Amino acid sequence: MPDASDRTFLFVSAMEPLVAAQAVWAAPTPVDLCVSAPSAAARDAVAFACAGRAVRMIEEPLLGAPRSDEDTVEIASRTADALRALYALDTRSALVVWDMLGDGHPCPMLLGENELLHEAEQIERELPFP
Repeated sequence: MPDASDRTFLFVSAMEPLVAAQAVWAAPTPVDLCVSAPSAAARDAVAFACAGRAVRMIEEPLLGAPRSDEDTVEIASRTADALRALYALDTRSALVVWDMLGDGHPCPMLLGENELLHEAEQIERELPFP
């Protein structure tokens, strides 16, 4: 659980726009950035979740659904890259709408910046050497 001084990243699935909206309204810190996967479903979930709020929105291709030519190692590597890209963003509290969130992760999922980096490092440690 993030501490009060942490930047926070609130992850939701593109397939759950109502959950995304509820998460935004219940967030411990007002959301100041929405990061969307490139799919129409993700963009729609962001629009629904942030309706009526002045929030900056950006699209991040690394958050997209797995492609048919990607294997599990490539997907894991892209996930770690996506987490590091999110860490680099200028935000205090971000809503992250991800196409591939769901496989075993709670939704919504709230991570502090240290937890975000820890997740990226954990994924990278488990990747095979090239």
